Parts: sequence; structure tokens; C-alpha cells
Amino acid sequence: MEHTPRPRLIEIHKEFEKTDFGKTLAGRVRYERYKPTNVSNERWVDLLGADVNNLTHLALTYGLAQDFIRVLQILQPGYLTSEDEQLLQVAALIHDWAESIVGDISFGDKTANDELEEQAAFETHLASFYNGDTTLINKARTEVVFDHTGEEKLGRVFNAIERVGYLRTALRAGSHIVRGDASDCEEGLRWLVADVLSQQPGPLIAYSGALPPVRQYLINQYEQISRMFDIVASDEGVFENYPPEQRAAKKSQFKQSYVAWKSWQEN
Repeated sequence: MEHTPRPRLIEIHKEFEKTDFGKTLAGRVRYERYKPTNVSNERWVDLLGADVNNLTHLALTYGLAQDFIRVLQILQPGYLTSEDEQLLQVAALIHDWAESIVGDISFGDKTANDELEEQAAFETHLASFYNGDTTLINKARTEVVFDHTGEEKLGRVFNAIERVGYLRTALRAGSHIVRGDASDCEEGLRWLVADVLSQQPGPLIAYSGALPPVRQYLINQYEQISRMFDIVASDEGVFENYPPEQRAAKKSQFKQSYVAWKSWQEN
């Protein structure tokens, strides 16, 4: 019996890359509010890697999803079906397509209304994003990317993958702080690290019990994450980057995250 070959999923990305929407994302950078205005996009990507270009971020997230799946196959075999694995990879490739229309809003600033606007833009422009069979894309869009309830397995797994991606980039930013080799961006890099550490470790700790790849990542990066927390804790002036009305709440959020991290270390 002949089996229908599974599609090369990366081809979805390559087709989107050719569109005007793909070209729009290629010209933009993520984490832009932390980037000094006099620093070029090229310099920002050189410092922080493919994850901070809006287009190459998609391919990088696809790689993270593949790594996550491989670790799950080893440590928690059977947790994902073959279709689950496929949908997670498609979700990684498509999850920010609508940002070519609505723009990229920082994780901590994105509201429920922003999510709904992004979802509507995706639905409206899907035929322009991808000129081909959209069956997998639609399934990944509805069941993974825009699963905001947190009740479905694939939505949780993909959220964990995205959060690992945020933390991964923050640790790369932190490595430049430690080495002192990015004086033109250091204040922005410190702010980026502080903001990500305020938001991501807590949810990742919560995921680590049920998702072994998250726990493995946190253990592997234990020393670097701890060092970044200590750096931010010793320089609370970084919170002056926020608007005055947000500073107290942001400091509190960071301190709560730091306490959660220390508590997890002790267990």
C-alpha cells in the first residue's frame, strides 16, 4: 500500500516569504521598544539572532517546536500524536502572519482585544498569505495558535514553546551584558532581560511539571537564568524605562518572579 508523503512543512514558510506580507515582516524587528532609536535593525539582529527579525522568527520557532517534539518523544512518548506534532510545527510557521497587518505588540502589552484583532486579520487575509491547501493551516490556527482558553493540550504546548523562545532571547541579550560587548545597546538589553524575566519564568515553572522539555530547558539554563535575575535585582534603575504609572507594578512583578524562581531552585 502506498502512503501519501507528508508535506515538507517548511515549504509553507517559503511560500509566505515570497508574498508582500512576508517581505513586510522581513523588514521589521521584534523587541523594538528595547532597541535604541539610533541602532539599526541589522545591528539588533546581529546581537540577538534570527529570533528578533519578524520573518526569521517563524522559522526559528519551527526549529524550537521540532526540538520540543524530539525531547517529548524521548521523555514522554505517546504524549503527542503524529497529527499533534504536525499541527505544532505548522503553528510555529504561521503564528505571526497577521502581524504583517496589525503590527507586533510586545508580549506584556498585548491585550485580549489585540489578540482578537490579530485573529480577525489572519482569517481575512489567509488566502493572500498562502495560495495553496490551507487545511492544515486552518486547523493549526484554530486549535493551536488562537487557543486562548489554555484548556487544550496543543495550545498549552505551543504557549510553552513560545515562552521558551522569549527566555532564550533574553538570555542571549544577557550574555552581551555579561561580556560588555554591546555598549550601544546595553540599557535596552537590560530592560529586555528585566521584562522577560518578569513574565516568563513563572508560567514556565508551572509548565515544567507536565512538560519535561520545559523542565529540562530550565535545568540546563539554571545558572544563566539565576545570573540574569541577580543582575536585574542589583540594578532596579532599569524599571525607569517604563512609564511612571507602570513602574511600581513592574518592579513588583519582577520581584514575584524572582521569588518564584528561587523557590523552584530549592525544590
